[in-house]
Amino acid sequence: MITDIINFDPSTITITRHTKVKHAGGFSWTKMILAPITVRLYFYSTRNQREVTLPEGEVKTIILGLLAELTVDIIVGHNSYDTFTTLSTDSPPELREYRIVGVRRYDDANIDLQTQADCVAV
Repeated sequence: MITDIINFDPSTITITRHTKVKHAGGFSWTKMILAPITVRLYFYSTRNQREVTLPEGEVKTIILGLLAELTVDIIVGHNSYDTFTTLSTDSPPELREYRIVGVRRYDDANIDLQTQADCVAV
């Protein structure tokens, strides 16, 4: 069950939702802090890392994966995106911000109900 996998090495994160809002003929970004959620974070092997181009044109390497319950509130899109901070694995550890760049929801009866997400450091 997915809950057991998450609870084996849980992390509590608080997502900040960035939403595009029309403003004076253009747009601006607003931020909204969501309720904390418990997830499992895991780093990709350097052999499995992929690159993604952010809407701003910056190319980033996907280094962190996120595993959560199917019902978590995570979105990725042109008009909004989510970020969160967590401690890095550097020595000494420091707070690092990550942006969620891809979300996959699995609600098939043959596998555990879950949400997986790809994240890049910002």
